[in-house]
Amino acid sequence: MKITIIGASGFVGRATVDTALKDGHQVIAVSRHGDFPAHKDLTVIHHDINDWQALVPQLTGTDLIISTFNAGWKNPNLYHDFLAGAHAINQLANKLDQRIIIVGGASSLYDRKTGHQLYQDGNKEFQAMVRGAYDLYQDVKHDLSFKWTFVSPAVDLNYSAPSDDYNVGGDYVLYDHRGNSRISVYDLADLLINVAPNAQLLHRRITLAEK
Repeated sequence: MKITIIGASGFVGRATVDTALKDGHQVIAVSRHGDFPAHKDLTVIHHDINDWQALVPQLTGTDLIISTFNAGWKNPNLYHDFLAGAHAINQLANKLDQRIIIVGGASSLYDRKTGHQLYQDGNKEFQAMVRGAYDLYQDVKHDLSFKWTFVSPAVDLNYSAPSDDYNVGGDYVLYDHRGNSRISVYDLADLLINVAPNAQLLHRRITLAEK
């Protein structure tokens, strides 16, 4: 399968590129300026995603788009730049008429323990950083004009070794038997490539966490 990974130089993006190559896929890594080790199945495109029209001819023939786009945690305009970039990526997927898996943070999930979305737990500065994922999901959840699946990971997304055995859920924060919500970024990458593209998950939001 030929997989395009957008935001490929970020935390989630790099893990997804590595996992896709390990699984034998051809990968197109789209990044503004990231560097990647050479690999026979890897093509790197340096590009600003807001100019999405210019990417159309370069991505024709891709089988799956995975968006791990983030506008940068230290970006003072993170909220607006994230939403602008995310919507540009969705327009790209729509134009290519290809399935897109959108990664949006755990902050957009509903927490049954508190009775509200996770992003509401932080101060105003924290909310401004993470609310973009919540608002993006609100924007797309009733949009059937393109082929999307929205993925929100566990609260603690980390570099631990993959378990290869995790729970998958929907709109609610998942907790393990100890009451923790955590997942390896490599398990997330596995889900993005091998689970989320399932036809039954079209136009749905899913999450994952350790058992």
